[in-house]
Amino acid sequence: MVWKPHVTVAAVIEREQRFLLVEEETPSGILFNQPAGHLDMGEDLLTAVKREVNEETAWHFTPEALLGVQLWRKNPDSTTFFTHLLYGFLL
Repeated sequence: MVWKPHVTVAAVIEREQRFLLVEEETPSGILFNQPAGHLDMGEDLLTAVKREVNEETAWHFTPEALLGVQLWRKNPDSTTFFTHLLYGFLL
């Protein structure tokens, strides 16, 4: 079996000392999260995070820095996510 984590991007967006979050409906109820999503085939990380922010908020996002990279999974048998967290500003 070949291990293949899902590649994802997430944006931390600050404007006037406030942070942009999106409201999501989940099985646990309404949650707030950063704009985020999966890397599409043929996309690079910067294109993916710009697209995800625009799709989820209708804002145009300029990534400025990579804040971190994280491996996450809910439990040892579940899917692994390889998330790239990018910081930037709205245009």
